[in-house]
Amino acid sequence: MVLRNKWALASIGLLCWAIVASSLSAYYYYQYTDLEARVGEAPINLGIDYGNGTRIWYNGTLGRTIYDAMINAGWTVKSKDYGPMGIYINAINGVEEEPSNYKYWGWWSWTAYGWSHGGTACNKYVVSSGETILWYYSTVDPVTFEYSPPP
Repeated sequence: MVLRNKWALASIGLLCWAIVASSLSAYYYYQYTDLEARVGEAPINLGIDYGNGTRIWYNGTLGRTIYDAMINAGWTVKSKDYGPMGIYINAINGVEEEPSNYKYWGWWSWTAYGWSHGGTACNKYVVSSGETILWYYSTVDPVTFEYSPPP
């Protein structure tokens, strides 16, 4: 009789676990699909500054992330994908980084306080409708590794 009760108890525990796991799975699937539907592609103001006085704007560019917007704008992008860390941009429209001269591409977001340097990989940053993003080819300080902000 004791052995039979153990199996019944184990079966009930397994059944409860299956119900909870299925419910959580369904809940998170719904949350994910709802968020994905609400985010969609947003129109942004996407710009590129080559660091030589040439600045071009692609207003109304659609994208879910900055990287998507760059591709949708028709830019030629050379990059390296670091998996979970994101995509690193080596060149845009044929202008490649120059490590020997400390010149790199960096993206900036316009805020109420001016330009703010992007703190994440361009394919990890989800854009908001009407946001202003600028890619700026600038010199990086060799000591602090800080980018020069756009003018």
